[in-house]
Amino acid sequence: MAREWSRMWASASFVGVLIVIGVPLWWKTTEVFRVSLPYDKINSFDLEAHYITTDLVVLANDDQTAVTVAEEIQMTFSQSDVIKLRIIKLIISDTLRQTLDTVIDEQEALEAIAATFTQKHNTLYVVQRAPLFQDVWVGTERVVFFRDGKASSTLASAIEKWIYEPSVLQGARSESADAARHVRLPSSDYHVVLSVVNPKPHLLKVEFDAAEAVEDYIGSFVDELSELHNFTLKSQWLYLLDFDFQPRKVIDNTKVGYHYAIRHERLHLLLTKLEERAATHVSELPTVNLALYVTQCDMSPAYIYDTNNQKVESRVQAFMSPKWGGVVLGTPTVDECAEGIHRPKVTQIMGTFLAHLRKLIGITHKKSIQNGHLEALRSVAPRRWEVDSLLRIRTLEQVTSAETSLKSLAKLLGEISNIVINEEVGTSINIAVQNIQNAKNLMLSGHLLEAYRASQTAFIAAETAFMDPSLLALLYFPDDQKYAIYIPLFLPIMFPVILSLKNLILWFRGKLPKEKVE
Repeated sequence: MAREWSRMWASASFVGVLIVIGVPLWWKTTEVFRVSLPYDKINSFDLEAHYITTDLVVLANDDQTAVTVAEEIQMTFSQSDVIKLRIIKLIISDTLRQTLDTVIDEQEALEAIAATFTQKHNTLYVVQRAPLFQDVWVGTERVVFFRDGKASSTLASAIEKWIYEPSVLQGARSESADAARHVRLPSSDYHVVLSVVNPKPHLLKVEFDAAEAVEDYIGSFVDELSELHNFTLKSQWLYLLDFDFQPRKVIDNTKVGYHYAIRHERLHLLLTKLEERAATHVSELPTVNLALYVTQCDMSPAYIYDTNNQKVESRVQAFMSPKWGGVVLGTPTVDECAEGIHRPKVTQIMGTFLAHLRKLIGITHKKSIQNGHLEALRSVAPRRWEVDSLLRIRTLEQVTSAETSLKSLAKLLGEISNIVINEEVGTSINIAVQNIQNAKNLMLSGHLLEAYRASQTAFIAAETAFMDPSLLALLYFPDDQKYAIYIPLFLPIMFPVILSLKNLILWFRGKLPKEKVE
């Protein structure tokens, strides 16, 4: 009896150790660690509800003109749900009106406005100025001049199509890419690399100071965008990178008597050739490629032919590839070929590169408007209101991207239960959610620069969480494989324990069969 008692207590101790210690220990060591996340806030994100409030100050000579202009502008934007105008109507003082009506040059009129009103981000001043030769004049500052109340229709069209561009803003907040986003580089900091390509330096020498050109032109341009992005400027020379353009000789009426035609479809093959040699992938940041490819004298002068097989009439033969960069074909003249030295025209070439760079970062081309005048750029710097436009685009783009990333991550975590969410990922997600809400509140109140900074923080935090390598720690160890490993390991151990448990129950009930003694 004592022997049976000891045997039963031994079995009970094994079962107790397994249930009390073994099962909780196994459960604890195999559970997936997940920090608490704000799923409710993430699921409540509505991409189509984002909009930006902007201030528009109407300065007119009388109340009637101010009301007429304000109503026309308000009616033009009444169907837009991406930008909300906060219109303020003011009457121009006698002193300022006398100045605006007296000075001839619009730049002097801008100085008078600047001396009276402090210009800031996300605020546009619409000012009546009688001596205009056009109905509307738009310059580089955050000021638009209009002649009188009859110009209100042209004024509203210019504000919509040139300055605010609600269609572009709608594309920025959409999950699907529109035409502008197919060209525009993503929100980030950039490397800008200028490459000068001389395929045969032993036949033709090229005099071009690439480093100075980058600093003088590109550097001056990006300095005005320091609030948006950080740019790293670089230049390099590439030699012996020969490319077969397969040019076709065409007889013409020029002084030379002929030119060489380069088919448009051959140009993208040149980009592949440049990618092989250009040292542009030195960082994880996106690279804006600007390449000056000097063609050889045996195919000079060279002209690009478009997809309709029509000659591109331009002083600079160039083309642009969306989200990659631009290429300028430097064609030496007959005299330069005879001398053996090609001297590219720096102003024309860098002006073309700046036009490419403007499109790549999101400054769209402005189409002409009847009776409206858009002042040409007098320097390489972007217009002030173009910087505001970029801030709006990037803010909406970054908030939308951050929300999309978080919603995708939340959906993924719900579908795959064994993905680990550590403290770092949880912190990044919470930072992203908080800054998304801050950015939306700042957009609502019209604080554009602060909204952009909050959206940038949200975008970086969301991307950091979404791309964190720890999310893949248990991703490829699903439950069916887990049980396929556990069952062969634990079943041989559990089988005798289960039999012992059965005997224990029978023993406690007094129904355990007695052993036969011979």
